[in-house]
Amino acid sequence: MKQLFKRRLVNHLKEMMSYLRLVFNDYFVLALLFMIGGLGYYYSNALKQLHVGVWWAPLVSIGIHLVGLQLGRMATLVQDPDYVFLLPKEFEMIDYLKRGFNYSLILAWFIQILIWFVMLPFIQITTRIDSLEMVMLLLILLGLKATWLNAEFARKYRLRPNWRLGYQRLIWRFIIPLLALTIAAYFSYVAALLLVAAAVVASWVGRRSWSNRSVDWQTMINDENSRMHTVYQFFNLFTDVPAISGSVKRRRYLDTLLGRIKLIPDNTYLYLYAHGIARDNEMSGLYVRLMVIGTLLLVFIKGEALPIVLCLLFVYLIGFQMIPFYFHFDDNAFVHIYPVTHQFQLKNFQRVLLWLLSIVAIIFGIAVIAVNANNLMTILGVIIGEAVEIWAFIYLYVPRRIARGQRSRD
Repeated sequence: MKQLFKRRLVNHLKEMMSYLRLVFNDYFVLALLFMIGGLGYYYSNALKQLHVGVWWAPLVSIGIHLVGLQLGRMATLVQDPDYVFLLPKEFEMIDYLKRGFNYSLILAWFIQILIWFVMLPFIQITTRIDSLEMVMLLLILLGLKATWLNAEFARKYRLRPNWRLGYQRLIWRFIIPLLALTIAAYFSYVAALLLVAAAVVASWVGRRSWSNRSVDWQTMINDENSRMHTVYQFFNLFTDVPAISGSVKRRRYLDTLLGRIKLIPDNTYLYLYAHGIARDNEMSGLYVRLMVIGTLLLVFIKGEALPIVLCLLFVYLIGFQMIPFYFHFDDNAFVHIYPVTHQFQLKNFQRVLLWLLSIVAIIFGIAVIAVNANNLMTILGVIIGEAVEIWAFIYLYVPRRIARGQRSRD
């Protein structure tokens, strides 16, 4: 079982690296550097406005750390056929799952250390904690995450009904972390650390009571599939992921908007693309997620150049992710008997992209104007920059990209 997990981990890491190479291409890395630099500059200026005793500072610290603790689930790397082929070795699965727990714990601790490092200046300025308390805060976060993952570990086994209803998971994942972080922020870091130490010991002792039980294969497989689906959704923001299968959902609230399309031969592909993107869960979800993320970033960012860069970056990302949908209907045999040329297909697709990106540009523009109302140069830069980028992207870049994709498909 040790060798099985090792082989699967190697294959898993290879797969992740192949996607990461596509995600962190030269253009995105350059944009990411600008974004991190701008956020760091904004964070530094915001810290200068703070002082000791700000009443809301502990609440912000507790909220960010509590949300941060939810990042990083237990990776088991199990697969659907394991229910059949590994069932005879069920009682040896504890060694396999321990290695999954250790691997997940290392990654989760890295995330906690990163969040702790970013939050340190904010906490030091607003509370004036000393070096020892800083270290204790880190130990509190690491201990809480260990108990959180141990609760995920326990979920892989058939336990009592009250655990299945989620009461125990609620205690380990939310109640104890909230209690410990509140005690640390308002009373004593020592008391909070002692509470977390007791929780860690209790969770590790409790492992003996369930590690000898039978494995809940269906829950374990569903949890891993859900975890990997989340990972693939992130990669799908930047590139096509074959592991994500699309689904269709009827959206009646868009009927009024989509009904404006005239049912004439020239609009054949316009009808297909508009309805297809609206009803495809993966494509419409991708569009909405990127738009929401971009809007939230713009709401919390002030400055001259950074809002412009973020607007242009997210408009490009959204448009880039829409391009593969041009070939969405190519495998449908009935499409090829339509008396419509590829010229109309491209024009219809460009019209749909123009609608989608214009909506994004308007929402981004409203967010920038609301936050940077006194900065006329930033507002003009966003409006002009978005207009030029959308025109160049749709009418210069998209035809070349589609032609290249068409040649590769042929």
